[in-house]
Amino acid sequence: MRKVSLLASFTLAAIAASSVHAAAPTPAPLTVEKVSLPGEGRGDYVYADADARRLYVTHTGTVHILSLDTLRPLGEVTGIVKSAGVAFAAGKGFASDAGGNKIVVFEPATGKTIGLIQGEKKPDSILTDPVSGMVYVFNGQSDNVSVIDPKAERIVKTIDLGEGPEYSRTDGAGKIYVNLGESHSIGVIDTASQSLVRKIDIAGCEDPAALGIDTKNRRLFATCGNHVMKVVNADSGAVVASIPVGEDPDGVMYDARARRITVAARDGNWTIVDQLSPDSYRVNRTLKIDPYAKTLGFDATTGVLYSSTADLVWPKPTPGQRLLPDAASGTFRLMVISPK
Repeated sequence: MRKVSLLASFTLAAIAASSVHAAAPTPAPLTVEKVSLPGEGRGDYVYADADARRLYVTHTGTVHILSLDTLRPLGEVTGIVKSAGVAFAAGKGFASDAGGNKIVVFEPATGKTIGLIQGEKKPDSILTDPVSGMVYVFNGQSDNVSVIDPKAERIVKTIDLGEGPEYSRTDGAGKIYVNLGESHSIGVIDTASQSLVRKIDIAGCEDPAALGIDTKNRRLFATCGNHVMKVVNADSGAVVASIPVGEDPDGVMYDARARRITVAARDGNWTIVDQLSPDSYRVNRTLKIDPYAKTLGFDATTGVLYSSTADLVWPKPTPGQRLLPDAASGTFRLMVISPK
């Protein structure tokens, strides 16, 4: 999902913030289960459809479709070079192919391909705007957004961002927010005009990647490459809190019922954060988990979180470069994190 930061690591102690509550909380009780999935390589996004009770796990050239209740396989989306994200609209699924520069249209229950849309360079994060019904695809290497009419299965508008986008979120009310790494900001897209209307500066956030949202309180949660998550007022643009998190945080999810934020980092340290009020937060605990379980899916019905990873095989170190690991053969797995 995100471009790995080249910044030197900061210690967590160096990121203390007055907005983080100091009192020791009761650690959130969680269980971790591992479910093996077929195929080679590491995965990317995980999406839980709580209404249809299906889980979509993107993985190299495949999207695994599982029952959200039993985790048994239901189907697969294939014909993909490098699977990134999925979205759903007009009774169809849309899978972004970051390696093939296309969007695969599929039948949500089975994964059967029903169409192909030629995209821009490296289509990655993807979502549906519930107000307009359009699908928005964020293109990492062409610095823009493709707006897809899901009924016609074609791109109807391209929105220039001026830089490469990372994760995106919708507020469900006509605004889409997207992290922009080069300018250390959050871009705001108005879906009525289908245009970029604003960039919110995130002070003290290097290389923003994952993005979460609290739609009720209008708060955005942007993870940063310098071991911190910034909480941003979506309306005023003010940074209202700063919370220390793990190294290279690449996933964040907000649980509205529990008033809790989970930040997934590549180093195997997940940060569980309690929301005390819209502008006050407290680290509940650090959950030790398998490294590179770095993106998050969430079942709002059960409160269960999902991620994926594999046993890592690291390439030979190269001076001046930060390299990504490969996956050991046959080790790809789903991570299931459940409240006790």
